[in-house]
This record gives sequence, structure tokens and C-alpha cells, in this order.
Amino acid sequence: MIITEVGDGYRFVTQPDHAALSGRLASHWGNERFDEPAPCSAVCLAATHHDHGWHDYDLRPHRADDGTLRGFTNVPDEEWVSFYTRGIEAVGAVDTYACLLTSMHATGLHRGGYGVRPSIPDQSNRPPYESFIAEQERFQRECLAGLQDGRYGQYAGADERELLSKLHETGTIEELDASAAGSRLWRNYLLLQTVDVLSLYLCGSASLERTAVGPAPTGDSETASLTIEPLGPSTVGVEPSPFDTAPFTVSVPTRTVPELDGDSVDENELVAAFYGAEQRSADFTLR
Repeated sequence: MIITEVGDGYRFVTQPDHAALSGRLASHWGNERFDEPAPCSAVCLAATHHDHGWHDYDLRPHRADDGTLRGFTNVPDEEWVSFYTRGIEAVGAVDTYACLLTSMHATGLHRGGYGVRPSIPDQSNRPPYESFIAEQERFQRECLAGLQDGRYGQYAGADERELLSKLHETGTIEELDASAAGSRLWRNYLLLQTVDVLSLYLCGSASLERTAVGPAPTGDSETASLTIEPLGPSTVGVEPSPFDTAPFTVSVPTRTVPELDGDSVDENELVAAFYGAEQRSADFTLR
């Protein structure tokens, strides 16, 4: 859950709903300056379902032992590993390239985003993430090898193999050479991180504030930082805009629960309040 304090209550957005918004952003990515995602359908699938594993967990809100609400950043480690593993498997049943990106996203969430999301701590040497990352990175190399002779063969060449090998070894883009850093797989990973962060910004802000998102892949192996400028309560300007149309509106389902009486409220009462709240659409316009 993405939980935001609003007035005298809390607004909830589920992780799958946030991811669906990410997918909507990815589906409109590409213009004269920004390359369209390729392979497009697989990248949009990964963006839409990169948090698929949260589905069952986010059917209900949760409280920690101290009575605080559990948001997406303070889920118990073993549970996180379990449902991300299931989510990756679910995407893999649909599309192998999307599964590769989804797995890279998950491992990056505990490897500092491979150097592009510095706010995320590197926990690659900490159980249970150490074994999860090792298993998933091995799986990623297997996925890429399996793609070489299929319909995604053009996206599984030497640059992509070099990228994964060095990225897994070093954990950061900073030590990659130009060919690996310019690989299509890396650029698709950057695109997924960009739409994920932009969606989190929209879903998790009680009031929109100026921020920057990136690095976002542009064209010719370059990247750009996107400046997000509030233009109204639910409207933002994006400069430079990576989208194929402007303005366009995206939406996400939300529930707002009135503030409950602290530790005296058990989780069942919280669940009842959550499902007793009207589901409403939060709409955002990007210009």
C-alpha cells in the first residue's frame, strides 16, 4: 500500500493500482526526443505488472506490531521476498522479456537501483535479500540466454549480455562502458524506473511539489532529468516531456480512511474501515 496522510485520515493506493498507472505512462512514452519503448508491448507489460506480487498482500491494509500502518516501505523482509518472487513468476507466464525487466526491477530495489536510485539502500549482502538477489540475477541471465533465438533475439545481443554480467558483478552503472550503458535492456530498465518513480510521486503526494525524476532514457544512448512542476492541485508540467501527447490525464483508484484511535484499533477494524470507504478515482493531468 501507498499510504498518505490527508487531513484527518489516510489515503490508500494499492501497489498493483500504482503499477497500472506506471503502465499507462509507459504506453504514452516516446516522441521526437524520447525513443519509444522497444519491444513496446513487453516493456508496457512490465511497467503495468512490476508490482503484481503485491496483489494478495494488498487486499487488506496491515498494521505493524507497534500499531502503525504498514506502507510499502516497511513490509517484513521474508514476506517481501515471497510475494515478489510470485509476481515475477506470474509475469514470466505471460512474457519472458517482461519477466526479465520485472526481475531486474525487483533486485534493483535492494541494490540501490543499480546506481540510479540513490535513495534506495543497497541490501545485497543482507538476508534474505542476499539469496533473493543471487537467485534472481542468475535467473535474469538465463532469461536473456533463452531470448536469443526467439522473437526477442534482437534485444538479447552481446551488449545486453555484457550489461547483465557487469551489472551483476558491480551492482552499479557507473563502472559500465559505453556499449553496455547504451544497451536497449538498460534503457528499458531506466524507463521502468522513471515511470515507477513518477507514479509513486503522483500516488503518494498529499499536495504536489516540484521535483525531478530520472535519469530517463532519451535517444542516442543519452538520458535526461525530468522536472516536474505543479501547475494546479492535480496538474503537473513535465519538462522535457517524454510523452507522445500533452496534455493527457491518468487516474488511480483510492480509498480514504478516517483517522482511527491509534493502538486501540485492531487490524480487523482497519480492514472494515478500508472497505467501508468509498473507492474514488484520483485524476492527474500531465502537460
